[in-house]
Order: sequence, then structure tokens, then C-alpha cells
Amino acid sequence: MSQQYIYILLGAAFVVFMIVTIRDWALQRRNYRNKTEDEKSQAAANPSPGHDVVLPLQLQAYERLVVFMERIKPEHLIARVNEHGLRVRDLRMLMIHSLQAEYEHNLSQQIYVSPGAWQAVSNAKEQVVSLINAVTEKLSPELEGTALAKALLEVTFQERDFPVTTALGILNDEAKKLLRRGS
Repeated sequence: MSQQYIYILLGAAFVVFMIVTIRDWALQRRNYRNKTEDEKSQAAANPSPGHDVVLPLQLQAYERLVVFMERIKPEHLIARVNEHGLRVRDLRMLMIHSLQAEYEHNLSQQIYVSPGAWQAVSNAKEQVVSLINAVTEKLSPELEGTALAKALLEVTFQERDFPVTTALGILNDEAKKLLRRGS
């Protein structure tokens, strides 16, 4: 019989231990939730001091990336790099070099924008490079650069969902959201 009492006592001790453990766990969880909610409400009511510094940097990054997207539109790229007497191969090389240099100049902006926005910018850049290469392949490298410029513009204006336009839309939407949050 004494062994049964030991088992009963051990069972009761285990049940008490489990109840205390579960109660403590629930209390800690509730306290954590309350603390997290308090921190969120404080953050919403009192933005951190860094918010005043970061918001302008984020907005500047969106501005710079919008300018970059505008500059890599084929019509603007052609106007900037095309010179009289260039051949198709030379114009292609200048456009891609200019585009790549501007992209590299803006690489650091990715830390201030969302991953989706940066992906849209990168995709747009790659699509413009691909478009330039695809149109160039259809032309003789010895033709005048104006042939490439004309062909690129025709393709660009026919394209409904041009990647640069898509990226610009994403950048503008996110910048507007930041402005609403900041005010």
C-alpha cells in the first residue's frame, strides 16, 4: 500500500508542477504581449529620434531611383548618348555602359527602399539591357546608330507594360506611403 501512496503523491506532485508551469508560461506570454503592444503604441505615438533622420534618406532614395528609371528609358538614354556618326555597335555599347554606370551609382539606395522596389528597379534595368541587345541583334553592326535608335523607340512605344513604367509605379506608390506615414 505504501507504494501506491508514493505513486499517488508523485502523480499529484507532477500535476501541481504542470499547473504551475503552464500558469507561469501563460503569465509570461501575456506580459510579453502587453509589453509588445505598449512598445508598438509608444512607437506610433512617439516616433524614434532616428525616424527624423531616416525618413528624408528614404525619400531621397526613392527620388534618386525615380530619376534613374527616367534616365534609362530608351528615349532618354538615346538622347543622352547618341552622337552623329556612331554605328549600331557603338551606340549599343554607349547605352549599356551609361545604364550600367548609373545603376552602380545608385546601388547603395537599396538599403533605403523595400526589397520589392529594389527588385523592380533591377528587373527594369535588366529588361532595358535585354531590349537593347535584342534589337541590336536584328541590325547590322555597321548601320548608323540612328537605325538602332529608331528601332528601339518603336519597340518601346509598342510595349504596354514596359518594366521601367512598372518600377516607376512601385517607387511612386511606396514614396507616397512613406510621406503619409511621416506626416
